[in-house]
Amino acid sequence: MNQVDSFMDNFIAGRGNPVNSVMEKLKDLLIVAGGGRNVGKTEFVCRLIEQISIRHEIYGLKVSAIHPDEAIFHGDHSTQQFSTSLYEETRYDQEKDTSRMLRAGARKVFYLHGDDERIRVGFQEFQRMIPAAAPVICESGSLWKYVRPGLLVLVKGANDEIKPRALEIAEHASLIVDSDGRSGFTELTSISYSEDRGWTCHSGMSVRK
Repeated sequence: MNQVDSFMDNFIAGRGNPVNSVMEKLKDLLIVAGGGRNVGKTEFVCRLIEQISIRHEIYGLKVSAIHPDEAIFHGDHSTQQFSTSLYEETRYDQEKDTSRMLRAGARKVFYLHGDDERIRVGFQEFQRMIPAAAPVICESGSLWKYVRPGLLVLVKGANDEIKPRALEIAEHASLIVDSDGRSGFTELTSISYSEDRGWTCHSGMSVRK
């Protein structure tokens, strides 16, 4: 049993808090979560892909928990035929978040959805489908519970309160971005990637380790 499997077994059984569990840091993984609906997290993800893909091949991942209104906010994936909860996005001409990530310059983009178990297993499958130590930008409000990313970024509306289920993310975020729809995410310039250090945040930004 590997570390992730052991952690999830304890979590599902109600033994221990996943946030406080000791997990190996995946330095090549950056997760972007949202503090509410329509705060600009996908736009932030796409601009970051554009910025980093100039020098590195970026792999994108969109993770969604199952909600009845998922298609409204994340794009309708119901017509996709797949045997697992993970599939690769191949369309550039759609308005889905995954298509936008492809247009932004990601080498490949995948969509993962489901409950806790499917997300856990699906992420392990995703890791097997991309090169080892490849830089990944993931849009998700849930994956951070199961893996420890190199950076965890929370995007929130500049004048909005953080939604209740995102408050825990804020407590553990490496960087909190205020999205006002005008400034163009000045925090982007503080984020960089290198093969030896993975994702890092600099230039005086407040970062939690």
